[in-house]
Amino acid sequence: MNIKYERSFYIALFVLLWGSAAIFTKWGLQHGSTIPFLFFRFLIATILILIFCVFSKQKFLPQNTSFKYVALTGIFLITGYTLFYFLSLEFGISPGLLATILALQPILTFFITEKSYSAVKFTGLILSFIGIIFLVYNNIFVNKLSLLATISSILCLTCITIGVILQRKIAEKPWQVLPLQYSLSLIFILLIIPFQSFDFEMNYAFWIPVLWQGVIISVFAQLIFYKLLQSGNLVNTTSLFYLVPLVTLILDYIIFRTQLHLFDYAGIVAILTGVYLVYRKAKNS
Repeated sequence: MNIKYERSFYIALFVLLWGSAAIFTKWGLQHGSTIPFLFFRFLIATILILIFCVFSKQKFLPQNTSFKYVALTGIFLITGYTLFYFLSLEFGISPGLLATILALQPILTFFITEKSYSAVKFTGLILSFIGIIFLVYNNIFVNKLSLLATISSILCLTCITIGVILQRKIAEKPWQVLPLQYSLSLIFILLIIPFQSFDFEMNYAFWIPVLWQGVIISVFAQLIFYKLLQSGNLVNTTSLFYLVPLVTLILDYIIFRTQLHLFDYAGIVAILTGVYLVYRKAKNS
């Protein structure tokens, strides 16, 4: 397959899979609490990635990067991001709005990692933050979204932004870092289980989302994301996240019939326009 078409295929597949993550998470959280969901997700992901390494005879530990650095990256990119992602949905934020807030990640990454800003890029930043203000205002003061959901979504955005920036310095293959990172995430969840609710329903409505998250998102989508990070420009690759809300919003409406208001639309358009301006300029510069 032509390299260009191969990359386009992986991009389209990643956006589709990542966009579905919030939908399956919301579905699963209607039948179980966050901690058991995360425990089974990380357990499944850890076992699968280790099985892959054993049968393919791949090294599954970092060879050229320190364990501490890989672990720190995993704390932000996997443990922190996933935990606050689930908590945001559990506290009541809709999948579409959470995906839109996370669309700010590439623009934050750009302004942290790039040394020079043009007027177009600065305009994109302002538009995106105006959009996030619209969303936060409407959902806290109009839709009465809980403050915990808002804080969790912002912490989720912070974790993935820091994690992606740290990840760019790791030259290892994905399967050389994911086993350590998922194992640490699993250990973290095990440590907090005694202090949290571990309630879930033993039915397909809980286990299908868990399997989707544990197999499709945690393994396949994560491997694709790491592959894209290592094969292209950091800003251009992470800017793929601006496409994810479109997939999530469509699925959110079709499956959960989530209704949006004028401020929501204004915020979404502002965020996506802002990220697009930075992405387009970054790609052309």
